[in-house]
Amino acid sequence: MSDEIRKLAASTYNQAFDAVEAGDNPVWALELAATSLNLWRQVGNDQNLAIGNWLYSRALVAASAPQAAVQAAKHSLAHTGAIDSPADWLVASGLEGYARALLAAGEQEANQVLESALAAIDAISDTEARQMIASQIADLKPSS
Repeated sequence: MSDEIRKLAASTYNQAFDAVEAGDNPVWALELAATSLNLWRQVGNDQNLAIGNWLYSRALVAASAPQAAVQAAKHSLAHTGAIDSPADWLVASGLEGYARALLAAGEQEANQVLESALAAIDAISDTEARQMIASQIADLKPSS
């Protein structure tokens, strides 16, 4: 049963990611991201939950729910923090999501978190992972 739930969690995650990236139906993206996250809560570990909350936060930003996005991004970072030695890309990705949510919410600390995210991206050892996370943060601009 847990293998089936894992497959469904991964499948709905991939669909949610594509829907968030497409940007044409933020409610559908949010529904898929929430479904995936809830499935990962049943069978996943802290890394699964960090990644699931990251995508859920992005979907919340797209659906114009920035305060909820900030909370989901904080959950993502908390799950990353619960991992003994989290991958450098996971740390950078979590900071990217938190910066995105803070910027959407107009929070004062957004620029500081954005700078931390950019520094974390620069520190990613794998070139491909660094480029992928850098492409995800490329549309973020510091607030005035």
